[in-house]
Amino acid sequence: MNSDQHLKFITSRRRPLLFGIAILGLWMVTTTQLMAQETTASLRGRVTELNNPSVPVEFATVQVLPQGAATATNSRGEFFFDKLSPGRINIRIDFLGMEPIDTTFTLAAGQNLSLSLQMQESTFRLTEITVVAKESKAGRATASTISRQAMDHLQTSSLSDIMQLLPGGVTSYQSGLATAKTFNIRSLGANPVNQGVPIPTDAANMNSMGTAIVIDGAPLSNNANLQTLSPAISGSGAAIGGGSSPNSGLDIRSISTDNIESVEVIRGIPSVEHGDLTSGAVIIRSKAGREPLTVRLKTDPYIYQASVSKGVNLGKERGNLNISGDYAYSIKDAKESYAYYQRATARSIYSNQFNKLFSTTSLDLSLGKDTREKNPDDARSQLETGARDLGLRLNTNGTLNIRKGWLNNVKYTLSGSYRDKHSYQKELLGNAFAAYSMSKTDKAVLSNRPGQQVFDDQGNELTNIPPSEKDLIATYLPNEYYSQYDIYGKEVNIFANLNATLTKSVGNINNRILVGANFKSDGNLGDGKVYDPNNPPYRVLSSENSSPRPRKYSEIPFINQLSLYAEENLNWIMGKHELMVQAGARYDLVNGKSIVTPRSNLSFDILPQKLWLRGGYGITAKAPTALYLYPENAYFDLVHFNTLNSSSVPQDEQLFLATTRVFNTENRDLKIAANRKAEIGLDLMVKKMRFSVTAYDEQLKNGYNLATTIDSYRLLEYIIYEQAEANPGTIPTLKEKERHNIFVSFATPTNDGRSHNRGVEFDFDFGRINAIRTSFVLNGAYMRSTDWNDGHSFSNQKNLNNLERNVGIYEKGAEKYERERFTTTLRATHNIPSIGFVVTTTAQVSWLNKYWTTYGNDSILVSYISRVDGSVKPFNESMYNDPEFAYLKQVRSPTRFITESYFPVLLINFHLTKEIGRNLKASFYANNMFNNRPLYESKRTPGSFTRLNIPLYFGFELALQL
Repeated sequence: MNSDQHLKFITSRRRPLLFGIAILGLWMVTTTQLMAQETTASLRGRVTELNNPSVPVEFATVQVLPQGAATATNSRGEFFFDKLSPGRINIRIDFLGMEPIDTTFTLAAGQNLSLSLQMQESTFRLTEITVVAKESKAGRATASTISRQAMDHLQTSSLSDIMQLLPGGVTSYQSGLATAKTFNIRSLGANPVNQGVPIPTDAANMNSMGTAIVIDGAPLSNNANLQTLSPAISGSGAAIGGGSSPNSGLDIRSISTDNIESVEVIRGIPSVEHGDLTSGAVIIRSKAGREPLTVRLKTDPYIYQASVSKGVNLGKERGNLNISGDYAYSIKDAKESYAYYQRATARSIYSNQFNKLFSTTSLDLSLGKDTREKNPDDARSQLETGARDLGLRLNTNGTLNIRKGWLNNVKYTLSGSYRDKHSYQKELLGNAFAAYSMSKTDKAVLSNRPGQQVFDDQGNELTNIPPSEKDLIATYLPNEYYSQYDIYGKEVNIFANLNATLTKSVGNINNRILVGANFKSDGNLGDGKVYDPNNPPYRVLSSENSSPRPRKYSEIPFINQLSLYAEENLNWIMGKHELMVQAGARYDLVNGKSIVTPRSNLSFDILPQKLWLRGGYGITAKAPTALYLYPENAYFDLVHFNTLNSSSVPQDEQLFLATTRVFNTENRDLKIAANRKAEIGLDLMVKKMRFSVTAYDEQLKNGYNLATTIDSYRLLEYIIYEQAEANPGTIPTLKEKERHNIFVSFATPTNDGRSHNRGVEFDFDFGRINAIRTSFVLNGAYMRSTDWNDGHSFSNQKNLNNLERNVGIYEKGAEKYERERFTTTLRATHNIPSIGFVVTTTAQVSWLNKYWTTYGNDSILVSYISRVDGSVKPFNESMYNDPEFAYLKQVRSPTRFITESYFPVLLINFHLTKEIGRNLKASFYANNMFNNRPLYESKRTPGSFTRLNIPLYFGFELALQL
């Protein structure tokens, strides 16, 4: 290693430490005058209703930035902040059902400012309404905020519906809930197929797994999800019966939007307070406060939904109580009504202020149920599947205002959840011939009779029966039998977070320092995979000699994650200009694995209050889940002798003999997945118009996969016996017939997943043109995603009918999957405030949508695993001429290089909302209202067509407020 390489190595290893030193240095420079006496200012105010100034707004949330001070109004609508740093401050006031107040002004040193503020009800009778996503302010993480008003106008059924409002978001195929849905941020990692329904790839699953869903300060968790059958053999974490897959993100169908006040989707570099994520974060703020009784009824071709909510004030200093519930029934296709999804949710949330403590406590109940009943087409297979997810979640969070010295406030969050899951599949299996042993012990040798000993012609016992398995057998499964298996999961999650905000100002520099820690624990207490051992699930045909086994999930250790974080938020007023810097680092320790992730955002107004230049850089990390940290064993059953069901052998002389081999599939070197995020952007304000452009580049390393590796190919000695002699009425003695070296293989957790996402997002808000009562918003994104597996691929073709074969190895990362898309969405919103009428027409154009694959050396092996001794040996092209290796050569399709590129298509959507009186609101929408669905002929397979755009569908919603 030369000196330059050595320096680079040391720098890379100490980068987190150097980053921390840099933050500390910046803080010390900006606080050199802290010993000087500083004069503070105070701010008091009263918040009342605009339409009735005598009515105070109680429990409104009041925030002061950049200091980070926060409180809530009392029963008289009053709030008070003392010891505020003088200078420019931003005050924001939020209350359920009211339009927020967001204003900026300057506090002079020693000033005691008093404000009288009025909030107006959030209705569609306002001149300015918000029915689109709003971009974050400069200096903060790139994000979009979706208000309650926007969700009502969009007629959302679940959290997945809001994705279409984000820059680059597209209207999805269905608004229904019949299939599991996850959140993907800045990724095109899915295969485009007919009707625009994306099939998730490993990259898409990793992206959704790395998207944090945070409700009232506590993240939801999918880390203990194990509702899958044979991941070690299939290499897949696909869910059984429905629901979210263990190798992907949370199923967001279970999150009703009816009890949500706002949603913030962080696409950029989040604060270090948010951890265990790679892609971004979805921050949900629940309804808390008084609210009229609201009843919603919604229907469209795929869903029927009803919800009710009510928020009441319990009296002076007794706080507020919100109660809500909803029920939804959804089908995927009207022609397949036997497959449906049901959701029922209930929530209560209590909020109150106790002197200097403002706290919120909520209790959530949820039930999600996927069902596929028998239908006439299943008369032969008798197929039935289903999945039930019953959840209970308790959350409490609060802010204690201290404001003594540097210490401003202390915030806490404590959350616990329990999810009782049951997945099942019932089916009459056909062509099910396969060897199967009930043993779970490595090298156990069982026969078709419990405890039966089998000997060779030399008197040596061939069976190896563990004492605990003397009642078990090995057998050859029949061609047809009825099988049912169940998977019982009981997922437990505990989360606790505590942080403190410290503030100090020196001259024109405001410092807000956030320090905190959190702890998260995930485990599964379920009975796991359960089935009748005499009728096991279908064997994975693609993996020879493999067979499933029951597994008790309660025996798996919990995943414990401890995190520490610190962050400096600096605000520096330089004359008329303002510099904002957010810089911090986070340390995560997960079951012995650790990582440090620095993050930073900054902005500078080039033209004061008009033009901002901003940028960000950071590392985000997602810890491995139970599927990857504690994978199941791989089981293989090797048949030595079989005369079962032979018509020429009497039943009492029939014999089956098989050895079970068990392999631990754990990867002890598994690393924590990390995503390097960088972005730069410009924000321009012209009067009430706002223009925002952001370019980003993200590279994910050490993404999780279940894949076959060189180490997961195991060479075994395999003996085939034949009958030596037989005694009538007894099983025969055996003698060796053949001896072979054979390979078995399994999937193990790897860090081979790689993604490179880059693009440009833009959001142009042209404001409202009062003359025509119409506002225009144009947003969109150019996105490019490259996804690949950085591990080896293999050629393990059979050598004709020979048991013995070599395994060919191709170079790492030989295939890279490319996706490219450019989409723009223009929303024109016309409203007539006097009658509460709002109509939005959306024109979405997919200008560019293509996908292709780039290949490295995917035709010539670089090495092979020898069938003789299992070692890895070099390979060259000339060896294909040797019969020993000729069968390893694979024919590649010449069409694999062809790029599929769809032509531009236009999609028109229509949304209408009308308030009828003061108590009733009706909404209607039609997506792809002109049913524009042109055909695209595949370039790879001419004669094969794909219909672009989503089908026409529409819906109606009625909301009553009392």
